[in-house]
Amino acid sequence: MGGGDGGAVTPMRTPLGGLWSCRMVLALLLLLVAFPQIDLGVSGLFYDQSTGRFVSEGPLLNFLRKGVPPVLYGVLVFLGLQWLGGWLTGAGTPKALDGRRVAFVVTALALGPGLIVNGVLKEWWGRARPGDILTFGGEARFTPPWMMTDQCASNCSFVSGHAAMAFWTVALALLVPRPWRGAAIAAALAFGAVMGAARIVVGGHFLSDVAFAGLIVVPLTFWLYRVMVGDR
Repeated sequence: MGGGDGGAVTPMRTPLGGLWSCRMVLALLLLLVAFPQIDLGVSGLFYDQSTGRFVSEGPLLNFLRKGVPPVLYGVLVFLGLQWLGGWLTGAGTPKALDGRRVAFVVTALALGPGLIVNGVLKEWWGRARPGDILTFGGEARFTPPWMMTDQCASNCSFVSGHAAMAFWTVALALLVPRPWRGAAIAAALAFGAVMGAARIVVGGHFLSDVAFAGLIVVPLTFWLYRVMVGDR
């Protein structure tokens, strides 16, 4: 109130970045770790025992899996080109597209969905996807999210790469002007949840794969924003 910052609100103080939401997320993650059968129960809702199949991947689910990542890459390229064009011509760019912010969104994507999720966890954790385990007609064993295993050789279930990239859109939301930033962050988190749900219903991932994707990417993105951009 009446402080020297003019009442500015940092990203971590938005409604969806507050302590209460952190506690809710941590409670969910602890629940999934303590009771890994929840993963089987949720995935089982979308598995048809009579046909031995999960929900079919129709046009919408197929677009979410194949179409959304190129669209997000396109947005990233557009931001980079717009900044580069302004820098080369000397015309300048809007504050939301200065070099620091462009570097931030690139770094958030490269470290979160890129290195940690796809480069390390999906390649080394070894968790089989729902559609590949014995419970749902496959040959691999079900393993809880906290356990490294050998049930999958590459591009495995833990964690969801698509959900991680969808949650990365929080980085784009942080570029939105302050009056609309909270709503933008909420939309980005909802987008991550929708993408995760789309992967769960077709047997591509467990609920915990999606939840941990969010746990990794969202806090990392907020931290990078504070370090690389702040409120300057």
